[in-house]
Amino acid sequence: MNSLFKHRLGAHLIEMTKYLRYVFNDFFVIALMFCFGGLAYEYSMALKHLPKGLWWSQPLVLLVMFISVQLGGFADFIKKADYVFLMPKEQSFYKYFKSAMRYSYLMASIIQILLWIILLPFVAVTFSKFSGIYAAFMLIILLLNKYIIMNVSFINIYRQDSEKRNFIFKIVIPILTFYMLIWISGIISLIVSILIAFYLVFVKNNCSNMSINWNKVIENENSRMHRIYQFFNMFTEVPMLEGKVKRRKYLDPLLSLFNNNNVFAYLYVRGIFRDKEVSGLYIRLTLIGTILILFINNSILAILLSLLFIYLIVFQIIPYYSNFDDNAFTYIYPISDENKLASFTSIINRLMILTILLFFVATIFSNNIMTSLILIVLDTIELYLLTKFYINKKVNKAKLKI
Repeated sequence: MNSLFKHRLGAHLIEMTKYLRYVFNDFFVIALMFCFGGLAYEYSMALKHLPKGLWWSQPLVLLVMFISVQLGGFADFIKKADYVFLMPKEQSFYKYFKSAMRYSYLMASIIQILLWIILLPFVAVTFSKFSGIYAAFMLIILLLNKYIIMNVSFINIYRQDSEKRNFIFKIVIPILTFYMLIWISGIISLIVSILIAFYLVFVKNNCSNMSINWNKVIENENSRMHRIYQFFNMFTEVPMLEGKVKRRKYLDPLLSLFNNNNVFAYLYVRGIFRDKEVSGLYIRLTLIGTILILFINNSILAILLSLLFIYLIVFQIIPYYSNFDDNAFTYIYPISDENKLASFTSIINRLMILTILLFFVATIFSNNIMTSLILIVLDTIELYLLTKFYINKKVNKAKLKI
C-alpha cells in the first residue's frame, strides 16, 4: 500500500506541476513580487505605529491562529474505483492512510510555519509578555493543533458521527488551547494539546481493523480536488472541472445592461450568468480584487493590482467563446465568426466595466480621487487592448489548433 500511495502522490505532483506552469507565468510572478513587496512594506509601516497592549490584538491573533490550523486538508488521493477494485484489500489501507497523513501533515505544517512567521512581528510589537520562549510555544501549539485535526480526519475515515467529533476537536479544542496560550499560560496550553494528541493517536491506532467509510472518503477527496481545480481554473482551462448550469431568475434585471439583441450576445450573457464556474470565477476574482484594493493604502500597488485582476478575469472568460461550438443549432443561423466574436467581446466589455467601477470606488476609499482617476484610465486602456487585440489572438490561435 505504501507503493500505491507513492505512485499516486507522484502522479498528483506531476499533474500539479503541469498546472502550476500556467499559474506562475512571467506576468503573474512579476505581479506577485509587486503585491507581496507592497503588502510587506505596508505591514512593516503599520507595525511601527502600533502600541503594546492593544485590546484587539489578542483576539485577532487567536482568530488568525484558528483560521491557520483549518488550512491544509487530508489528501489521500482515493479514487471512486477503489471502492470496487480494491475492496478486498480494505484492511491494508490503514498503512496507505498513514502515509497519506504524513504527507498531508507535512504540507499543512509548512502553511502553519509561514503564517507563524507572518504573525510573529505583530505579536512581538503588540503583546506585552512576548519573548523567544513564547514564540516557540506559539509554533509548537500551532503544529500540535494541526496534528490533532489531521488525526481527527484519519479517524473519520473509519468511525461514524464525524460531525460531533469535528466540532469538538477541530473547533472547540483549537479555540480553547489558543485561549490558554494567549490569556492564561503557554505551558498549560502545551500540556493540554499534548494530552489530546496522545488520546487521538490511541483512538487512531484502534481503527486498523475497522471498515472504511468509502462514500465519505471519496466525497471528501473529490471536494478537495474540486477546490484545487477551481483555483487552477482562474489561470487556465481545467478539463476535469465540470460546469454546472443554474437558472438565476433574480439576475434577469441585469440583462438590460447587456447588448443581447442578436443570437450569440443572447447566448453568451445568459450562459455566463447561469454557468456556476464562469460566473463564480468572475464574482470571486472581482470581490477579491475589490477587497485587496480597499485595504491597500498605496497608489502604485492598488493600480497594479487592478490591472492584474482585469487581465486575470478576461483571460479566464476567453475559453467561454467556444462554449456553444458543440451545439449544432448555432450553425443554423447565417452569422459570421466576426459577428460572433464582436458579440463576445461586447459582453466581456460590459462585465469588465462593472469590475472597473468597483475598483474605482474601492480606490476612492483606500487612497484618493487622483489615484482613482488614474486607475480607471489605465484599466480602461488595458481592457481596450485586451478586447481589441488579445482576445482576437487567442481565439484565432484556438481555431488553428482545431
